[in-house]
Amino acid sequence: MRRTGSARDLQGRRVLRAARRRPLRCMGRVQSCFPRYSRDARIEPVSKDDDMDRPEVISGAARGKGRPTPTRREAEAARMRPLVPKDRKAAKRAAKAKRDAEFQREQIAMKTGDEANLPYAHRGPVRRWARDYIDARITLASYFFFLAFAVLLLVFVQAVAPEIALILMLTTYGIMIIMIVDSLLAVRQMKKKLDERFGPDRVPRGIRWQMFGRTFYPRRWRRPLPLVSRGEWPAGAK
Repeated sequence: MRRTGSARDLQGRRVLRAARRRPLRCMGRVQSCFPRYSRDARIEPVSKDDDMDRPEVISGAARGKGRPTPTRREAEAARMRPLVPKDRKAAKRAAKAKRDAEFQREQIAMKTGDEANLPYAHRGPVRRWARDYIDARITLASYFFFLAFAVLLLVFVQAVAPEIALILMLTTYGIMIIMIVDSLLAVRQMKKKLDERFGPDRVPRGIRWQMFGRTFYPRRWRRPLPLVSRGEWPAGAK
């Protein structure tokens, strides 16, 4: 009887050990550890509050990209571009056509004032305001080219009447100095107004010399073309 009882106890211990080891053996195959439910199983109704507490589950078919993931070799091949095109003449013609088209757009924008196609040196609301300020102001330097033409005529006058040519030359130099001073004052006032309206951080560097050179061109020769008439000051200029 003792042997029988001891054998039963030994068998019971083995069963308990097998039961304890069973969860560990099922870790590699999770699906076999859970019972399968039939499709005809009864589904109990769920209340609205319980349904709101459940997390939203997005199926893999809904969020799938619909195509296999490319391999590393395929991705690198798609990004590769030839350093030297096969047809160099065709590539040069295409590049030249692209540059010509861009140049034409810029030239049209210089006449119409289209901000999207203007060159980078003339683009932006700050430069637009500065151009309007200079174009609205009457500057003596806008007649500089006429003065330069008069200086050329003095060369011929000097051969006939040197004394009169000397007086005219000194007068011309005096007018030129007045033009430069007037342009410097205009640019100084413009820079002050720009700092007050847009802030010193938004004012680009070199805009004073850019507008200083603009004052020496007649209104018809200025690029971009003036979009305001004389006396038509931009907002915040007064």
